[in-house]
Amino acid sequence: WRQKHDESLRGKIRSIQFESGEFATDNDLVETMDIDKMVELARIELKNPLPANNYFTTPEQMIYLFRTMELQSREYLNQLSKTDAPFRMLQERIKQLKQVTKQELDYFQFYIDSINNEIAREYYNESHLQEKFYRILNESFYDSVASPSTLKLKICIEYVYEQVFGKCEEGHQSLQDPMKILEVMYEDYNLRLDSLDFKIVNQARSDFFAQDLKMMVNAYKAEREL
Repeated sequence: WRQKHDESLRGKIRSIQFESGEFATDNDLVETMDIDKMVELARIELKNPLPANNYFTTPEQMIYLFRTMELQSREYLNQLSKTDAPFRMLQERIKQLKQVTKQELDYFQFYIDSINNEIAREYYNESHLQEKFYRILNESFYDSVASPSTLKLKICIEYVYEQVFGKCEEGHQSLQDPMKILEVMYEDYNLRLDSLDFKIVNQARSDFFAQDLKMMVNAYKAEREL
C-alpha cells in the first residue's frame, strides 16, 4: 500500500534492504538522515506540497489495520507471559548475585583490613625493637664494653695478666677469660697457703720483717750520709 501511495517509496521494492547479513537502508533514506538535507527537503516540499492522499478508502482497511494491531498486541502479551517467569528468575538471580558479590566484597575488605592491621603491628614492633636495640647498644652494651671505666678495668686486668704470665695471650673473647684464669690461680695459691705449716709461715714472716728492717736501716744510713 505504501508503495502505491507514499511518494518516497513509490517504485521501490522495500524501505530496508537486507544485504550480506546486515541491515542497510536505501541511499535516499540515508541522505535524509542529514539534518541539513532534511531541512532542505522540507523547505522544497512546503513550496510545492504533494497532493493529499486518502490512505484509507474502505472500512475494511481500517478493520484490517485494527485487527493487525490487535494480533500484534496479543502476540506481545503472549511473549510477555512466556518471558515473565524467566525475567523474574533473572531479576532474582541478579539480586542474589549482587548480595553474594557484596558479601564477598565485605569479606575481602575485612581480609584487607586484617592484613593492614598486621602490617601496622609489624611496623610498630619493628620501631619498638629498633628503639630497644639502640637503647641497649648506647647504654648497656656501651657501659659494659666501651665505657671509660670498662676500658680501665680491661687495661688493669691485662696488665695483671701480663705480670703474672709474662704475656697477654690473644684470642680472649671477653674480659671474663683472663679474669677466670686469674681467679683460679688466686684460689689455688690460697689453698696452698692454707696447707702450709705454721712454722714455715712464721719463718717467712720473720724473714720478711727482717728484710724490711734491713731496707729501712739502709735507707736511714743513706740519708745520714747525704
